[in-house]
Amino acid sequence: MDSNEHSESETPTFTPETDRQHPPYRSPLIVRGLVFAFLVLLVVGIYSGRLFKPAEQAHSFKSEMQPLGLAYHEFHQKRERSPSSLEDLQDFIDNPPPPPKAEGIVPPDSVVVVTIPESLKKMIDAGKVVVIWDAVLTDSGQENDKYLLAYTADIADNGGFALTAAGRVLELTAEEFKAYPLVPTVTDAVKPDDVEAPEKDSGESTNKEPSSEPAPQESTSSDKG
Repeated sequence: MDSNEHSESETPTFTPETDRQHPPYRSPLIVRGLVFAFLVLLVVGIYSGRLFKPAEQAHSFKSEMQPLGLAYHEFHQKRERSPSSLEDLQDFIDNPPPPPKAEGIVPPDSVVVVTIPESLKKMIDAGKVVVIWDAVLTDSGQENDKYLLAYTADIADNGGFALTAAGRVLELTAEEFKAYPLVPTVTDAVKPDDVEAPEKDSGESTNKEPSSEPAPQESTSSDKG
């Protein structure tokens, strides 16, 4: 056999079937499709994370309201009254009471006061969280739990989170919030009936009408014997 014929017989020939089995440029197209799908998934993940991200207000109230209740009760325990404002409570936190007197060799531990997160204080200052100051608290946690001490400002319309006077965080609907009583305050505790009525004027003689009877005449010495 001629060498030219041998080389021609070894040269592979392509048929339409083999072209369909091995199409040109198939691998680059697959790579581009995978990259595009990855980018689409990445963008969807970013935006879905933003859409389904928990509300900042709900997260702050649920996780940070409990320290507010603890600090509120610490203030009430040490000063035997409730704080009258956020500034009053913050002053107590910044200036904790001194530790108790040492009764033995080991010195007592310093008083540790629960701090309030800055984000929650900003929400209180902005009016997004309502706190009832000067609250009348009892020694019974079960009794305090019947009343609300703090709540989100829009809870009456949209529902939200609330803090009981016992320090328990609740998620309430608008209807449940309206049915839940608020903790009484010092002003509420003073009823008009408790205020003593002013004393009446003791000078009754000034209000009496003058008597119409003539005054008795004094006897003189000339009338005797």
